[in-house]
Amino acid sequence: MRISCYDESNYKTEVKRCLSCKNPSCELGCPINNKIRDFIKALKEDDLVLARKIVYDNSNLAFICSLVCPHEKNCIGHCILNKAKKEPINIGAIEAYITKDSLPKLEEVKQTNYKVAIIGGGPSGIYVALDLAKKGIKCHIYEATNHLGGVLSYGIPDFRLNVSELKRLEELVNSFNIEVTVGKKVDNEIYQELLKTYDKVVIACGLTKARPSGLGHNVRIIEANHILSQYNLKAKYNKGNYPNLKGEVFVMGAGNVAMDVSRVLVRLGLKTTIIYRRSLEESPANKEEIEAAREEGVEFRFLENPVEAKEENNKLKLKVEKMALGEPDSSGRRKPVGTGEFSDIYIDYLVEAIGDVPDLTIDGINTDSGYFIADANFRTNNKDVYVVGDVTLGAKTVVEAAKSGKVCAQTIISDLNL
Repeated sequence: MRISCYDESNYKTEVKRCLSCKNPSCELGCPINNKIRDFIKALKEDDLVLARKIVYDNSNLAFICSLVCPHEKNCIGHCILNKAKKEPINIGAIEAYITKDSLPKLEEVKQTNYKVAIIGGGPSGIYVALDLAKKGIKCHIYEATNHLGGVLSYGIPDFRLNVSELKRLEELVNSFNIEVTVGKKVDNEIYQELLKTYDKVVIACGLTKARPSGLGHNVRIIEANHILSQYNLKAKYNKGNYPNLKGEVFVMGAGNVAMDVSRVLVRLGLKTTIIYRRSLEESPANKEEIEAAREEGVEFRFLENPVEAKEENNKLKLKVEKMALGEPDSSGRRKPVGTGEFSDIYIDYLVEAIGDVPDLTIDGINTDSGYFIADANFRTNNKDVYVVGDVTLGAKTVVEAAKSGKVCAQTIISDLNL
């Protein structure tokens, strides 16, 4: 596993390896277009202050993204040294070093009379609020859970994102004079009131409802987000109890959430296996996350798909179909095809980690399959309502959510003629 954050003793060796490419391909791979060559150049010249300015001028949430981004798919994956020698610059760890003891600062700004309500306190909603605050716009975030951060708080486990970073996030939001109300889920009725009270409304509520697997309801079938939320409340905030599960558990799915929840289950002492209907090569999870799960003891069963589940003799009986790979589907991955060959497996629990869908309906805002429809600049069919993050883009990474927030804020600023 790569180092996640350099320190004074080792960052210089890494930045010296950077070729300072004239046309840095690493920047093309970054969804939020970080000025990677420039902040590494500043470090080469021992100018940490300048490096921080370069980073934070481009990304409010760099201190978070540096820790949780899929770097091997983005910047590191596009590094020319990765293509030539398979020895890419560890850009994420360099960025983490630059930002570990600092946060963006709000410069003195003339306040406007504009007010914006933001529904959802995850990465995209927070990013919108931070950029609007820089223009003197008063923002109020309404977060349904009891902690700011959205998926950063309840979804990503503490061993990937420590609570200290979430405290820094709260410090940042507070320093930008952004009002936050937690524990308030906005429904359609409250939304209508927000429309009357605020000049603009931003919907940034993320995906909060588990995608149905078709296996039905059973006490031995649990949603991944339920496990992650309960675990994180205890691990990060010392609230409640860890999930009380024993025995053998299968995790259905092979995305990053599946890797996160499987690593949590191992920490809870359960024998944990990921079962996935495609092959390893088609797994959507980051390769580093798969590697981390393997190293921690998670087992894998590929080309198998649970098709039926029922309780039998105090166990969960899974009927599993052996799969084969067909032609690529719309995702670009080879489509799993049933072979008609079945087997029964007895386990204690099945955790479903096959994705989430929207769980909010707003009168007057166009949707498609539950997702809010927006243009490329995140405007909806209502000129005063915008939508950002997963609830319009589909499930994306933290940095992609942040980028949507950045673009949306620019759109609102333009629409207000500021």
